[in-house]
Amino acid sequence: MTSPLHAPALALSSLLVASAVAAPAPLHEDDPKILDTRPAVAGPGYRRATDALSRSAASAGFPSQGMRLESWLTLDELGGGQGNDCWGYASPSGREYALIGTTLATVVVEVTDPANATIVGTIPGPTSIWRDIKVYGERAYAVSEGGDGIQVIDLRQVDAGVVTLENTVTNGGSRATHNVAIDVESGFLYRCGGSGNGLRIYRLTNPSSPQFVGMWSERYVHDVQVVTYTSGPYAGRQIAYCCSGFGNGSIDTGLTILDVTNKSNIQVIGQLSYPTNRYSHQGWLSADRTRFYLGDELDQNAGVDLTVTRVFDVSDPGNASYVGEFTNGVRAVSHNMYERDGYLFQANYTSGIRVLDIDANRDAPPEVAYFDTAPVSSSTTFNGLWSCYPNLPSGIVLGSDRERGLFVWSFDPLAVDVADADLRELSPDGETVVATIDEMTPGTLDASTVTLVVDGGDGPVSIPMTAGSAAGTYEADIPSFPCGAEVSWYVTATTVSGVETTFPDTAPARPFSSLVGSAIATVRYDDFETDAGWTGGLPGDTALRGAWVRDVPIGTQAEPGGGFVAGNGRQCWFTAQQVFANVNDSDVDFGFTTLLSPVLDLTGLAYPTIEYERWFSNALGNNAPDDAFVVEISNDAGVTWTTLEVVGPLGPGTEGGWRQAAFLVTEFVVPTDQVQLRFIASDTGAPNIVEAAIDEFRVVDAVCSAPIGTEYCTSDPNSSGSVGTIVGQGSDFLTLNDLELVATNLPPGQTGLFIVSPNQASVPNPGGGQGNLCVGASTGRYLAQAGSADAAGMLRLDVDATAIPQPAGAVTSMAGDTWNFQCWHRDANPGPTSNFTTGYSVRYR
Repeated sequence: MTSPLHAPALALSSLLVASAVAAPAPLHEDDPKILDTRPAVAGPGYRRATDALSRSAASAGFPSQGMRLESWLTLDELGGGQGNDCWGYASPSGREYALIGTTLATVVVEVTDPANATIVGTIPGPTSIWRDIKVYGERAYAVSEGGDGIQVIDLRQVDAGVVTLENTVTNGGSRATHNVAIDVESGFLYRCGGSGNGLRIYRLTNPSSPQFVGMWSERYVHDVQVVTYTSGPYAGRQIAYCCSGFGNGSIDTGLTILDVTNKSNIQVIGQLSYPTNRYSHQGWLSADRTRFYLGDELDQNAGVDLTVTRVFDVSDPGNASYVGEFTNGVRAVSHNMYERDGYLFQANYTSGIRVLDIDANRDAPPEVAYFDTAPVSSSTTFNGLWSCYPNLPSGIVLGSDRERGLFVWSFDPLAVDVADADLRELSPDGETVVATIDEMTPGTLDASTVTLVVDGGDGPVSIPMTAGSAAGTYEADIPSFPCGAEVSWYVTATTVSGVETTFPDTAPARPFSSLVGSAIATVRYDDFETDAGWTGGLPGDTALRGAWVRDVPIGTQAEPGGGFVAGNGRQCWFTAQQVFANVNDSDVDFGFTTLLSPVLDLTGLAYPTIEYERWFSNALGNNAPDDAFVVEISNDAGVTWTTLEVVGPLGPGTEGGWRQAAFLVTEFVVPTDQVQLRFIASDTGAPNIVEAAIDEFRVVDAVCSAPIGTEYCTSDPNSSGSVGTIVGQGSDFLTLNDLELVATNLPPGQTGLFIVSPNQASVPNPGGGQGNLCVGASTGRYLAQAGSADAAGMLRLDVDATAIPQPAGAVTSMAGDTWNFQCWHRDANPGPTSNFTTGYSVRYR
């Protein structure tokens, strides 16, 4: 039926439609997109599971709140071109997929593990800035302004990694289409726009071969949402909410509401405009279908500089009305929006994704979360985030960016922050961590899940956090660790619905890393922007390709696209620059290649620690991984070598991504002025794609005044009037082997003997003597160093970790072993007797 509001303009509309069929399509109203086209951003991309960026999204240049970046696939990874639309699909098995359009193709990406998104398949299509995809059943339907009608993409084998182009439907007029919409309840597909068209409608009874059943061409339709009502006065009727206008959409632009139940007799039941209307672009219904939210893509031409959303009351579609508008106060062009669970997710070009709480206020919803995918631009240009999709069953949110490709996020209704989160220095006595957790909606947090996870080298330990004195705060203590220890930690919290949030957001793959010490000093820092005396490729290396070089890596699927501090072309050391497009052409092949550090002087350092960022990938190729990345240290300028770490051939850190490594030198070798490191990457087994890189090399030192060991049980006073005690001097490093024990407060002149055991005990008055025996079974005796306390009541023992005391087997001599010491001594108190000092425990490193 002809809309009574615009009957005089229908002749013009008809002429435009007719001319569109007879002549080449006019330039699309969105031609500013062409003018604003910019080169694709190279990456390096991101997978939180493998930590390709190795730091939080914010420090990577993406300001965010309430949105955690899980994966970022660059356009290079997606096959090139520019990004446009995206949609989501969940297979019958429950596995989830992103469907992203580029100017060249439709790309299917598995996001079942959102932190490790993986490309499954690509369906090429006509080259065009505009491509749109929707899903019905087990098929996707892709359209383009470049033509080819409807591409029917078969997803039935997607779980097996197979995606095929099943059919191409070209009937129904021009092959060009701007957008596609599907009413999944009724099973009808709607082609929008393309060569000035309105709606072209197809029945999906046979989903592999959509059947053209009719069209509506009174207006150009840029986008549409079609729903079937199941209750109320419109029950059983199919209603279309069209962003439409005359011409190519910009004349008398607004919201057209159609009853499309009868495809041969479509009725206009509402036609609405709004102030400063320039180009009605796209919109979406609230879940209760009382509001329709609409974005105008060209309203900045009417002086609208901020992102503005128009609101319509559609409680009665046949009597709809304009309510008003709201803004989030951010300068950007609105583009596409969708609703989920009372939140409106908007893709707003240069300001990225914005999440608004329409449950809180449906006519002026507050912004509660965002992720800016285009942080270098805050303008009303047509760059940045094109679209988003929030409706996968898992709650994962997808986003498609013109220059940056596919983003995969967790929408976190919790914001976790930690004061003084760098905590680069941890006190040897431990530290209190205070986390602040903000809930977007009160009651979202499951307070019992707030946890501090700490790993001092023996594996992660979960410590429940308790409510602090300030509202929304939670506290827990990082326990004491030995001086110089490397301690990793992070905070985790979960919503009542099971959505986890961590701080930092890269945890647990990359938590915070802290050194124990009262002060931390950086002795050496090599960022490899300049020559720092390193040597790549040594005489004796056997690799035919892939020798170490210092440069800005171009990047491949196996090699980083820049140094650790990505995004600004940072240099690093890596195994050969990419020369050709094939990832096989620049990796390590047929041997090994070595990177050698300069000679380092580590003398005079109390707790010297070596830190670096490493990248290693051996997971690509046709053969099972069988090569490792080996790091070694020498303290005699390369005469002898000790292994620091071996990465691979399987396990964490073998699929690319920057990982931090840190090693306390004294746990491996005695620090000298002749320390060197070497990094060896090899492909000596079955041929595979092997790449390695090193960046951000540091030598740091910790300053501490903490004791070497700990007292663990007491004894009785001896004739000196005090309890004998033991203190440790030197260090607890096996490599240094310089531990000295001093027993104090002994009766002067009395004979004493040190004993040791791997076990602790507390036996009062053993053998009728005084005091407590604090060492357990398998007790060794330092008979050769028995002596008498001096005039000050002290007796000393030089503990030689290589000379196990008698009887043999009392203790072992390995890093991580705990030796429990005590000093037995004779006494006269008042008659002849014996006594013991307190127990003293030392854990060797």
